[in-house]
Amino acid sequence: MEPKIEQKLRKRLNINPYVNYLGIELLKIEDGYVEAKMPLTDEQKQYSGVSHGGILAALADTIAGSAAYTLTPPEMDVLTAEMKISYLRAAWGNALYAKGYSVKSGRRLHFCECEIYCDEKLVAKASGTFCVVEPQV
Repeated sequence: MEPKIEQKLRKRLNINPYVNYLGIELLKIEDGYVEAKMPLTDEQKQYSGVSHGGILAALADTIAGSAAYTLTPPEMDVLTAEMKISYLRAAWGNALYAKGYSVKSGRRLHFCECEIYCDEKLVAKASGTFCVVEPQV
C-alpha cells in the first residue's frame, strides 16, 4: 500500500470527532484490510449491559469503509452508499475487535464486509457498498 494512503486514512480517522468519541484504534492496515479495537463504555450499552446495536453499526461502517479507503486513490474520498448488519449474539464485554476487508473493489464502487468480535466471539457481521467520490472538503 502507498504510505500516502495509510497516512491519509490515519489522519482522517484521528480528526473524526465521532471516531474519537468511540475510541476506535487502528491495529493493522493493509491493501483492502483493516483491523481495529474499540473499548465498550457504559454509555454505549443498553440497560441490560449489552452493547447497543448502533455502536456495532458505527464500528462496522468505520472499519469496512476504511478497508475500502485503502484501495482508493489518495486524491479521492469514500462515502457509504449502503450498509447491512446482522447481529449474531449479544456483545457483553469491555471491548470490541473488528476486521474489515474488501470483497470487490472497483474504480467507483467498493463492496466490503466487517466482522465484529467481543471476547473472541463473532457478534455481528456487516456488508456495505462504498462510493469513490471527489473530496467533500
